[in-house]
Amino acid sequence: MNWRTEVFAGVVGAILVIPQGITFAYLAGLQPEYGLYGAIFVTLFTSFLGSSSMMSGPNTAVAILIGSAVLPLAGRGSPVYIDYVFILCLMVGLIQLLFWLVRGARIFQYLSPSAISGISAGAGFLIVMASLDSILNLSTFNTTFFYEKLYIIVSDAKDLISPYSLFIGVVTIAGGFIGRRYSHRYFLIVAVACGYLAGMLVSFIWPQPVTELEYLGRMPLQWLPLHVPTVNIEYLMTSIKLIPYALTIAFIGLAQSLVIVRELRMTTDQEIDLDKEVYAQGLANFLAPFFSTFAGSGSFNRSKANRSLGASTPLSGIVAAGFVLLLITFLGPILTYMPMAAMAGTLFIVGLDMIKWSDVKHYAPERPELVIYLATFVGIVFFGLATGIAIAVFLSVSVFLLRISQLDLSVERDASQATLKVKGSLFYASVSHLTEQFRTLRDQDLTVDLQYTTHIDQSAVDFFTHEAGSMATHGTALTLLVNDQQRAFLLSLGLSDTITLRSTQPDEGDAASE
Repeated sequence: MNWRTEVFAGVVGAILVIPQGITFAYLAGLQPEYGLYGAIFVTLFTSFLGSSSMMSGPNTAVAILIGSAVLPLAGRGSPVYIDYVFILCLMVGLIQLLFWLVRGARIFQYLSPSAISGISAGAGFLIVMASLDSILNLSTFNTTFFYEKLYIIVSDAKDLISPYSLFIGVVTIAGGFIGRRYSHRYFLIVAVACGYLAGMLVSFIWPQPVTELEYLGRMPLQWLPLHVPTVNIEYLMTSIKLIPYALTIAFIGLAQSLVIVRELRMTTDQEIDLDKEVYAQGLANFLAPFFSTFAGSGSFNRSKANRSLGASTPLSGIVAAGFVLLLITFLGPILTYMPMAAMAGTLFIVGLDMIKWSDVKHYAPERPELVIYLATFVGIVFFGLATGIAIAVFLSVSVFLLRISQLDLSVERDASQATLKVKGSLFYASVSHLTEQFRTLRDQDLTVDLQYTTHIDQSAVDFFTHEAGSMATHGTALTLLVNDQQRAFLLSLGLSDTITLRSTQPDEGDAASE
């Protein structure tokens, strides 16, 4: 581990998360400081308890879901509203910890690489589109689809787009891409610096009432914002309505975190324990209300930036959490005048980097993988991150089941009997593939070689029992070639005594079933 690399990556992560924390707090219906506390404590707990370099903290989808869940119950930002947010986050943390207890992270091992790439690309597209608001200095407005937003921007560009903000955003993006040609580690810092200097130039030439630029502003922060969530009978009765949202947030948050972690494990040398990551995320979200903040999850753009800077351990996340507090405390006057367009330009670069067009070419030769990638990407772009992840999980599991249900069958015949060799898993979805073979081989004794069969379930045993009975009416017999473990398992499942079991070990000879 290179501690200088980890520290530097943590500093960059701290700079990136400050505007995100403020924005996501707004999406959750809370004051800015709650988002900053999330950037500190959720990140700190997740990194300290986890095993990867993933950056966690405030998250777009989670923040939006929190706001949608609590807004019908109380006025936005009111004390009662905040109490319900904290109760919701306690529920989310508990659900995720239950998920850890049952080792639920294994579900996400069935996500194919193409699904992970599609999720990453889709998230990158959402980040790019979200960054346009601050780059163009637009008042945030909601549209159903991204092309509606682009149409409104283009059709009314003269009245909507601020040339001053656009200038700062373009300078930031250009600085980042030019800086990357010389350094893949420091280009994001170059981008932020270029945007800050461009903002200073604009503010020096034109007064703020003319430019109407949005700056980061002053953010008061406590070093240790301890808080005990209010939990009483009235709140608990009302919180029953929050259970569906808590389940959704818990699943979506873990899905995003584990997708990031899976990609890190596939593309880096990090030794990552998925169950440990689930535990870290769940406990961090459960503790969040006690530190005056709300639940979060893994961050695609910050994790991407962290990786591009060479970070490979949780130390970068711990450093990032500490530097958020230090930056706000000691560099507050400087950060106060950081243009939001500069921060958005940096996010634009990170989001664009997450969209790898080469992935389409990479997955094109294998049609199922290409379908998963494109369906996931399109689902996220048009219907949101939650829907896209659901599509990715569904298609990945479907393709997995289709593949393992295919059997590799080969037949060897001689004058007296036939041998059917079965390779694959014999379970309810694949047994039907044996039916045609058995029908064509009923006129002679049949030996089924199961030594290359990886799994056998009750439906396979029932199938063999049924076919043995049918063969008996034709005057032929069924023999299964099995190993000792398969023999014991088949007998325990009630295999018919009309079926002969023969050992795959030649020195043991043939043995009839009991």
